[in-house]
Amino acid sequence: YWLRSDTAETGSTAYDTLKVQVISAGTTTTLRTFSNVGTSTTYTQYSQSLAAYAGKTVTVRFLATEDSSLQTSFVIDDTAVTTS
Repeated sequence: YWLRSDTAETGSTAYDTLKVQVISAGTTTTLRTFSNVGTSTTYTQYSQSLAAYAGKTVTVRFLATEDSSLQTSFVIDDTAVTTS
């Protein structure tokens, strides 16, 4: 997946987050967390290994949470799941 983000937040406190999660057999595991700290307005490609879930049915979820003040945008593009 590709991700870019921008924020109106300042400082080093993570007020807004984006979690990359996998759900399997009713269990949710967070693979990676992004926040308003260290945002990048340039698209960056990321990948996560799903090798631990080989042969299982899973749901990949992008879960964004934002507080009530000052915006953060997490823009996701070109998601894909591949097998090796």
